[in-house]
Amino acid sequence: MKKLITLLSLLALGLSLSAAETTAPKKEGAGKAKVTAGQPAKPSAKAEALASTLTAQQRTQLLSILNTGDEAALLALPGVGEARAKAIVKVRPLADVTGVLAADGIGEGIFAQMVGYAKAGFTKVEKPAKKKAAPKKADAK
Repeated sequence: MKKLITLLSLLALGLSLSAAETTAPKKEGAGKAKVTAGQPAKPSAKAEALASTLTAQQRTQLLSILNTGDEAALLALPGVGEARAKAIVKVRPLADVTGVLAADGIGEGIFAQMVGYAKAGFTKVEKPAKKKAAPKKADAK
């Protein structure tokens, strides 16, 4: 009886393995363009235009921060928090600054902020402080 149960178990296991082998493998990322590490399929014309406004030195420095910067350096980039910093690290190495667009959460808006940051000499551009309204005086009656 044990031999029969063992034989049936092996037969069932063999059939399930052969069925798994004949099933067509799933295609990863079906419907998505294949992206190599750090490089989007093709940067948009807007992203290319933004990147072209950088000087060679600014472009090199931004690329260096994106490729080798530690967490603090990445967090200093405008629009980059912990999640986006980790996403940038995942797409390294980048061949060009536009490659950062392959990172999750980085779109043209964030990229434009990064370009602005580079053009400002890698210093935060302070927004003018809003004037506070004068405190209301209590009516003295």
